[in-house]
Amino acid sequence: MSTPFELAFKYMPTPAFIVESSSGKLVSYNHNFEVMFENFNATPSNTWESLCADATSVEDWHKLNTKIQNGSIERCESLIRVGDKLVNMQLELQHLGESVLACVYNTDHMDFSAAENTLLKFALTESSAGLWIWETESDLVSCSKSIATLLGIPQEKTPQSTAEWHAIVHPDDVKRLGDLVDEHVAHNQDYYEVEYRIQKSDKSYLWVKERGRTYSKRVDGSIKKVIGFVVDISHQKALEEHLRNQATFDELTGLLTRGAALTHFKKQLGLAKRQYTPLTMAKIHLDANERLSTLSMEARNIAIQTSARHIYKKIREADVLARVEGDKLLLLLPNTSVKDAKKLLNHIINPTEDEKTVLLEGNSDPMDFCIGIATFPEDGETIDELALSANQAVEDGQAESKQIVVN
Repeated sequence: MSTPFELAFKYMPTPAFIVESSSGKLVSYNHNFEVMFENFNATPSNTWESLCADATSVEDWHKLNTKIQNGSIERCESLIRVGDKLVNMQLELQHLGESVLACVYNTDHMDFSAAENTLLKFALTESSAGLWIWETESDLVSCSKSIATLLGIPQEKTPQSTAEWHAIVHPDDVKRLGDLVDEHVAHNQDYYEVEYRIQKSDKSYLWVKERGRTYSKRVDGSIKKVIGFVVDISHQKALEEHLRNQATFDELTGLLTRGAALTHFKKQLGLAKRQYTPLTMAKIHLDANERLSTLSMEARNIAIQTSARHIYKKIREADVLARVEGDKLLLLLPNTSVKDAKKLLNHIINPTEDEKTVLLEGNSDPMDFCIGIATFPEDGETIDELALSANQAVEDGQAESKQIVVN
């Protein structure tokens, strides 16, 4: 070692030692590492395999050294022989070329109260955030007081294993969470992030974002402890849902907007191309006779709502209906021939007596409907081409006073 490094190493406050990469021999250790052994009337061992209870031969050191060199291990936990005692320690390992620097931290106990009284407490001051630690081998989960507050339960009632944690995760989210964490451990990853719903003491669910990070590894590179946060993101999720609904659904009718429908349309068109199945598009003009334009805005909106509701009830689950203009709808009928499309659309323009009563009460008259039909691939091979063809059929229908027109 160079003299400046040797002096810095000798008097650094953290117990540390240096291992020769090629042999696993301890070539040096600092004063505080020596003191740690003196407290037990012992002296440090001179090789890695005699120091570390997890190692049985120099080959174990070579395997660990390879992982340190390629960066897959920067920190691990190991049982260190201190005299006749085995002390669980965290080792931070740094490759120095021909040797490895190991800084030693005692990790037998982790005190949450101490952790939350340091800078970590600053990150946990909001009641929506909580800290947890998971020991993978024993499956012991330790939760901070802030998690108890988040869930509305006493701290002693917080989950103490993954099974207990998963028991309060929403059934629709638990498999995704479990698979992600299993993958994190199996592949010895550094961190993960996931959003899911978790149940509070009042049986309601709140959305949380969980960020987990590998805290320590064993000498073989496997993950020993994971530390993480859960943060309440319920308000964020509510806002996202509100904005998504505004962007996805038409405010007046509740149908898809043009932009949202386009994604569904393209998906169905792709399926029709790959599977060679029929695809029909219908443009529905709700006011072909221009009657609605004579009504007040409120009455016109009621009429459009009533008409949209009537049409929506007539279509099938796989069909896609969107409001693309003020009084115009676009309907996509997957796996549907022109013949079958005309049959479905005839049910729309020829309601039952009960349906007609409801429509008239809502200022809607099916006699005002004019529907233009276009088919793939005869009338177009893209969504825009099909929409133009269907629109042309509507214009032809209005000119000829027909309610259903095939382009």
